[in-house]
Amino acid sequence: MEAKKAAAGAGSRRTFDSAYGFSFSIAVGLLLFITGLVISLTLGGTGGMGLIFGIPLLTAGLILPLFMMRDLFKTSEIKEPCPNCGHTIRTSDATLQLRCPGCQKVIDVREEKLFLAQQ
Repeated sequence: MEAKKAAAGAGSRRTFDSAYGFSFSIAVGLLLFITGLVISLTLGGTGGMGLIFGIPLLTAGLILPLFMMRDLFKTSEIKEPCPNCGHTIRTSDATLQLRCPGCQKVIDVREEKLFLAQQ
């Protein structure tokens, strides 16, 4: 009984997928940028200490989100046979669903593999 509850609880947890990664990277970048801006404006007058710490934080706030989201910008090509007829299908991993040109069956694309769609 305890094992069933543990298994059910483990499956319902949220994972850190691309939507959370995008939001997290934007939040971190915004926080760094605002911190750098505040430090530059308050301490950067005549002393220069604010500019030494503020400008790198401003730059990190702009660059870090792009670095954290680099996996979202890449796509890879999938070239596999149709699971129904064996016709070679070429598509990208950004495709969710397509129709096979050979047999006209609906094909799902998941985790860089082709699956016959459940209808």
